[in-house]
Amino acid sequence: MTLSVVLLAACAAPEAAAPPEEAEEPAAEVAAPESKYSQSPYLDEQVASGALPPVDERLPTNPLVVTAGVISEVSDLPDLEIGEYGGVMRFASSRPDDNPDIFIMINENVLAAPGIGITGIYGNVVESYEVNDDNTVFSFNLREGLKWSDGEPVTTADVRFAHEDVLLHETYSTGLPSKFRSAGNPDGDPMILEILDDYTFRITFAEQYGGFLRELSIKGWQTYADLFKPAHHLKSVHVDYAEADDIQAMVDEKGLDSPLALFAAVDCGRRVQVQQRCAEFLGLYSWINVTEEKGFMKYVRNPYYFKVDAAGNQLPYIDEVVNVTVADTDAVNIKVFADEVDMLREDTALLKLPLYQEAKEKGYINFVILDNHVDPTAFWLNYNYDDPVWREVVNNVEFRRALNMSINRAEIIEVIYYGFGSLPELVPGEYDLAQAQEILDSIGMDQRDSDGWRLGPDGNTFVIPIEHADHAPDFAPVAELLAEYFRAAGIKTTLKKIEPALWGQRVNAGEMQATLIWSVQPMWRNGTWTDYLPQNYWAPEWKKWMDSNGELGEEPPAAVQRLIEVHLGRVAAVPASEEDLALTEEQYQLRHDNVWIFNLAEKVGYVLVTDAAMRNVPIAGQAIAGNNSGEQMFYASE
Repeated sequence: MTLSVVLLAACAAPEAAAPPEEAEEPAAEVAAPESKYSQSPYLDEQVASGALPPVDERLPTNPLVVTAGVISEVSDLPDLEIGEYGGVMRFASSRPDDNPDIFIMINENVLAAPGIGITGIYGNVVESYEVNDDNTVFSFNLREGLKWSDGEPVTTADVRFAHEDVLLHETYSTGLPSKFRSAGNPDGDPMILEILDDYTFRITFAEQYGGFLRELSIKGWQTYADLFKPAHHLKSVHVDYAEADDIQAMVDEKGLDSPLALFAAVDCGRRVQVQQRCAEFLGLYSWINVTEEKGFMKYVRNPYYFKVDAAGNQLPYIDEVVNVTVADTDAVNIKVFADEVDMLREDTALLKLPLYQEAKEKGYINFVILDNHVDPTAFWLNYNYDDPVWREVVNNVEFRRALNMSINRAEIIEVIYYGFGSLPELVPGEYDLAQAQEILDSIGMDQRDSDGWRLGPDGNTFVIPIEHADHAPDFAPVAELLAEYFRAAGIKTTLKKIEPALWGQRVNAGEMQATLIWSVQPMWRNGTWTDYLPQNYWAPEWKKWMDSNGELGEEPPAAVQRLIEVHLGRVAAVPASEEDLALTEEQYQLRHDNVWIFNLAEKVGYVLVTDAAMRNVPIAGQAIAGNNSGEQMFYASE
């Protein structure tokens, strides 16, 4: 909008004796400078009313310009089009108060790289960074003019607050995370933060930390929230800045038990930013949570979002994102087939390919089969479950080899994944039921009960109780096949499907003996995921030992300790260096030899479903990268 200012000069009538004065001509209109950027019409009324400043004033001095294959988070796009503004992106999820697709889509990291990787890392929330030669000093430059979603500037004061007033604070800290310690080691020296000016800060470590940039990018779907917090907002609930009586009143009003609980309830960092309690929390995301009712999540465009397209259009293109909660993953897919969902990845399944094809032919959707960032539906045993007989059996690597050999993976790939997959290399993929039975006999499980089931070392029937949640449509049929295979080997196996929330509770409490969940094995090689380390679903006590540097939990066997040592070596090493590659191969060999995880298939395709009118959708690469490109997607009018 061009603003004009007209200056008018008023002339009084001259007196008779006064000489005539030359009349002043009206000044010419002065045009405001043309805007460098454009905005969605969704925001026009707010700008016109003065509720929002013009788009140029809302963007950083140097916004991040999204271009295909260069700094786009998806490297495998068709020709990236300049999009059209408008529309509502519709989602559905079976997870109350959560949708993984939306969480991934709106998440922002300090740094990013094309294709959900660690090659070509560039500044995302920060504008740029520098690293010294020995990977101990990391300097970061903020985007001048970057703003929180309420319009307040983001400065190094927010970095200082996040580090000193939260991570290092005796009231709010549960301990400095390993990623902020030298070499990423739980026992390493804490990082040193230096604030150089309003837009520059430096982090220094005592030892080489080659993987630190990876820790600030896509690893584990981390967000910027450990390094940046809206200090001007959170100080109102912080004991060092607010009055003690005011804080206690808020604690009482919310029915909480401490100032720590109050701060945790108000601060919305990793993952929880999609929850209803985080509605209106300040962020740097493309869409801001404004959810008002359970069962219907809503997000609206962030008027201060820091990315633009190549033509200077502020992103995202789409104005709103909504999500409805449904009963299960099948109900999610039913909404796809009813043309009520515009994007789906998390709950798609190759099992449903004929139905996706039918919906595509009707003009509802498009879909592509892309790469999977996970090995789907891996089988996991809990090696720390509180039962001595169970532990004796499952911690015997010969038992695990026999169990692994009893799985007919070729059948799983054909029946469940329509042939879009391959036998695993992470663990031996050979199917040999006869040899599996011989191994079980050789380790003392040759005795049977009256029903033919193998006995454990205590003389009782040994049972594998598989409990799983409806995390994806392939979980239930895979669990049924696994039960058949284990029973064929003579091991009594039970199945139980439970609610995802209950599943999480039981896993975190160490109460799950056997379960199904993905293995994020494809991302292990670049170090952006670490479920190869002890986790609650397979080794909760070893995890405690690892996380506490040996002070809690149970000391794991030598092979697991070596796995942890290898991991720490990889974190300290420069990614893709000779040291990193050698340690990665050792990590994989340890997994192969010990069969801690039962991967069922590798290189399995992943279906990405989008509305038929949606553009700037990936055509190759990892399907989950499609979520990260949500701000680039738009609905074509023709």
